[in-house]
Amino acid sequence: MGLFCWLPFRRKRRDEERAAAEEAFAARYHRFKLVLNAWAKLQEVMTEMELALCCVHPFGMQTVRALCTRITTQVFQCIRQLDELAPGRYPELSARFDAIQAEVSAIVYGRPATMDGPLALPFGHPDLALPDLADPALTRLGALRAALAPRGASDMSTTSGMPGGGVPDGFIVTASACQRLFRHQGLQEEIGRRVQASGGIRPDNLLDLSPSIAGLILKADVPAEVAGAVLDALDALRARVAARPGAQGRDMRLLLRGRVWPQGSTGAGENTDDDAGGMTLWGPSIPLFADTDPEADRQRVLDVLRATLALKYSPQAIAYRRNRGLRDAGTCVCVGCFAVEAPVAGGIAYTGNPLHARDTSVHVYAARGLSEAVEDGAHDVDAYHVCRAGGSVRLRSIAHGASAPVLDDAAARAVAELALAVEERCGLPQEIDWLLEPDGSVSLLHARPLPAPRAHLPESYAESEAEDAAQIECPPPALLDGGITAGPGVVAGPVHIVRKLDDVRAFPDGAVLVVARDLADWGMLMDRAAAVVAERGRISSQLAAVAREFGKPAVFGPFRQGSPLDLLEQGAMVTVHGDVGVIYPGRIESFIESAPHECNFMPGSPVLQALDAAAHHMLPLTLDPDSPDFKSANCRTFHDLGRFCHEKAVAEMFRFGSQQRHAPQRVKQLQCDVPKQFWVVNLDDGFDGEVSGPLVPVARITSVPMRTLWRGMNAVPWQGPPPVDAKGFLSVMFEATANPHLDPAAQTAFFTERNYFMVSRNYCSLHSRFGFHFVAVESLVGERTPENYVVFQLRGGAANIERRVRRVEFVAGLLEEFGFVCTVRRDALSARIENLPEAEALHMLLVAGYMTIHTRQLDMIMNDGPQLAERRAAMLADCRRLLEEAGAAEREQEADQASSGDDARPRRAVDPAAPV
Repeated sequence: MGLFCWLPFRRKRRDEERAAAEEAFAARYHRFKLVLNAWAKLQEVMTEMELALCCVHPFGMQTVRALCTRITTQVFQCIRQLDELAPGRYPELSARFDAIQAEVSAIVYGRPATMDGPLALPFGHPDLALPDLADPALTRLGALRAALAPRGASDMSTTSGMPGGGVPDGFIVTASACQRLFRHQGLQEEIGRRVQASGGIRPDNLLDLSPSIAGLILKADVPAEVAGAVLDALDALRARVAARPGAQGRDMRLLLRGRVWPQGSTGAGENTDDDAGGMTLWGPSIPLFADTDPEADRQRVLDVLRATLALKYSPQAIAYRRNRGLRDAGTCVCVGCFAVEAPVAGGIAYTGNPLHARDTSVHVYAARGLSEAVEDGAHDVDAYHVCRAGGSVRLRSIAHGASAPVLDDAAARAVAELALAVEERCGLPQEIDWLLEPDGSVSLLHARPLPAPRAHLPESYAESEAEDAAQIECPPPALLDGGITAGPGVVAGPVHIVRKLDDVRAFPDGAVLVVARDLADWGMLMDRAAAVVAERGRISSQLAAVAREFGKPAVFGPFRQGSPLDLLEQGAMVTVHGDVGVIYPGRIESFIESAPHECNFMPGSPVLQALDAAAHHMLPLTLDPDSPDFKSANCRTFHDLGRFCHEKAVAEMFRFGSQQRHAPQRVKQLQCDVPKQFWVVNLDDGFDGEVSGPLVPVARITSVPMRTLWRGMNAVPWQGPPPVDAKGFLSVMFEATANPHLDPAAQTAFFTERNYFMVSRNYCSLHSRFGFHFVAVESLVGERTPENYVVFQLRGGAANIERRVRRVEFVAGLLEEFGFVCTVRRDALSARIENLPEAEALHMLLVAGYMTIHTRQLDMIMNDGPQLAERRAAMLADCRRLLEEAGAAEREQEADQASSGDDARPRRAVDPAAPV
């Protein structure tokens, strides 16, 4: 009787223990799944970082920080969820995470060292020779001022009444002063916060982000020491100018001109190609002498300084830095302040042709007012050619609608003489900015090396037609011709017409920018535009200079046929032949193939250097799970941490499932006839009841997608690695030598890893590591077609990166034959197919199972074309035979069902793994 009374309590207790075990398993499985999700996302983001390191597209520090943040987040999740699975077992993980994170943060968020040095110095001061204190081109003005003072006669001799030999008096607000202003009261940090809050610098937010940052700078408080140094330098400049004879009564102006350049790019004052580019910041000009009270004068001076520095964050300046791969924090800026008389005219002069190497005449571009009028594209400009020998002047064209040229022959020769004198002094062809003052003297504002042109461009339209005929038998009629080449090169793209500033928000990557004028504002599109076509423009504009710098074809009108805004259709494909100033309809491959590619400044850029340094702490895998050194304290990178968490999470999950008191029915080793270590985690109804013992036979598994995947994995026996050539073998050996944790001997032990399935009746997820590469297959297959999907992922390999990339491209091509949509990033492949009926989804699982086994070691033959073609044909034949056999089995079972009278009942798809 006592025993009879005890049995119900014992059964109840046993049921409660089983329920508790099931609940504990469900909770641990949830944590385990979170580790797997974080590990999968970590691999995806690491692949994105590897792709960014290839410099396919320009990017900024916001992209670097976003990638690092995403990787850090996923590693943190891996550690957190592993700690939930095994509380207190791996305390060193958090310490290693914090140490690595600190190193990465110092790289991507660290500020450059504080620049010490004077805050404002007059031109020619010896302290300007300090590195990065001032723009090299501005610093050079001091030497030029002294060198050009006693200019001698030449073939184009003229006189200059200006003291200092054509270089105005002035001073430089140094990079040290500008840095202090940006760091004062957290201004730079607030700029960074606004950039991050807007989602980084993106094409669609530039028009909103730029004014927001500029507003911050315009309202910023100027540090007292900076304000004092600038005002003291200005007072000294005013005193020097006032002491000159005839200074009284002249309309003297204070002109501000800034420029940004990468910190550490060149020594101060050196005349190299490093400072041939750069972004000019034309600030406002104000009266030099104050006619108001001292406080109002002080405020006015500081306002124009802030307004000049705010141009560092103009849309075109932001896009320029992004395209050059320049870090915001590592980009220096300084401001030159010039005392000039209100000019009659200003402009740019080249001591050569920026497009034609054979043209050595001096090219002068002039507009009324300041030099900025020539660069901004908003004003009409005259063009002159001045011969070096004899000084003959040829007026190429005058401003649109003007009745007379801006310069007479004497003024054009004076500008050319100044440019040639600078060239003689510097030893390189030069580009100068100049001003023509009322007394006829010419002032030099800026001088920098002229970028070398291409070796040869057609000198005439007839010559260009001959070149075109040599490239294509029957070139199509031009849509537009007779344009001016502002940037050489040939490219094709869809037309995108931009009429107003707001139109840039919808500008697509790779489109041909079509505008009315070559405004500097359109420079914000240079990282997206394939080419530029303008109704009117000059090669002297800033837009043309940026297009040439980045290798973008640019053609400016007027054109013979009329306005491109009226004649080109939005979205229509055109070929822009920048070499000859012609726009053709459609895409002409023969022109494009022979054209030089656009410039890519990302390799070696500060942004890429930061990404590469951060990646050194993130991407390498230095630990081998089979090594006795596989310990949390030995993790040196985020990849190590993530991999350690993944391996230990799997071990913890299996250890937990193997304990009798904790749901022993959930985790079993797969019993099969091949030497593979596969484990099966039963999520819900993946087994046909309770399975005793540690092994589960395939026949006891009710998961239809797993059985189908398993059949695909075993239907065609793997014949071992393909016959590999010496180069393929050496590639594997080199990788294994470079990474001591890759043991070539392990290539024969592909099935010594613990691989696992997570299954329910309609769901299967396979995670496996075969030697050097990882495969994951996930599938949901049931009667509801919209929910069905199959995902196949492949990553890693034993050979070098080039062969691994080719392998995933090869596998992607195979899977695309069966309808998979493939995404390839570096050496990682993700293939997906969805919305399939149940039977078709199971067929795709057969293909995925086959690829899981038969893609191993293919990376070693990726350079063997004949063997690769043979292997492709064999693999496609195997997969198609599998599908044919599955289809035949289905038809036979359907016939059996029909003959037995079961035709009226609704049927599930036939399990391709079921015996016929």
